[in-house]
Amino acid sequence: MSRQMGYCSVVNSSIDFADSWLYFMLNMNSETQYASVVLTPLLLCCLPEMGQQPDHALASLPPIFSRAEIALSYSAQQRGWLRSLAGTCKVYCQADAERLILKLATYDLLIVNPLSLNTLAKFALGLRDSFPAELLWQFSQLGRPILLSEEALPDDSSAMNPHLVRIYRQHWQTVTGGSVSGFNSENLAEKAARMIRAKSVIKGQPIAGARVFITRDDVIVASESLEPLRVPSNAVITDVAREEAAARGVIIVQG
Repeated sequence: MSRQMGYCSVVNSSIDFADSWLYFMLNMNSETQYASVVLTPLLLCCLPEMGQQPDHALASLPPIFSRAEIALSYSAQQRGWLRSLAGTCKVYCQADAERLILKLATYDLLIVNPLSLNTLAKFALGLRDSFPAELLWQFSQLGRPILLSEEALPDDSSAMNPHLVRIYRQHWQTVTGGSVSGFNSENLAEKAARMIRAKSVIKGQPIAGARVFITRDDVIVASESLEPLRVPSNAVITDVAREEAAARGVIIVQG
């Protein structure tokens, strides 16, 4: 493989988290309040059964993400995706697994798109015998957000055996929850916005012109950061958030 083909060839409250974000957006004085907050994603591309392409995954990333770096499955590399991606992004392949794992903590989130059903099954079963499966396991240990493309899931109209459809949906239910959730092209920007809001709250950044509702999700993010949850003095802390903070030992600092 030539040296030009890619990096790898050379190296429950009534006010939920979405509602609080909507409230926050409606009360902001300026669209640039959080211009300095950018999410750094790692995009994991698997070879899907449904025919999705990696260029679609890149094009669907909201502008609030920094330039994505890509981890490419061996099957996707064999299909020739490395050649098309290497000219636009830094790409890591199976040979770079150890090097990439060492820097996983530098990414704010892992986006798996396209997602293969094979990788979904391995993630659900705790198998780590492939590059994508190992990355998913390692990233889950960090407690950082993992977003899985919902396009991979077969529906009832699929030509796939109904028994297999049920199995893969069970796998999906197994892995989603906590820091792992599904996304589609219509809600990716919204999910990213929630992460930016949570990241800003943790850093104690003031939110001008808004009264913020602190929810259980904020507490969970703060718990994973091992830092106190610093919020504005006028923030409304939901009962569920207070219960979660007490259970996790998270200190809430207002002011």
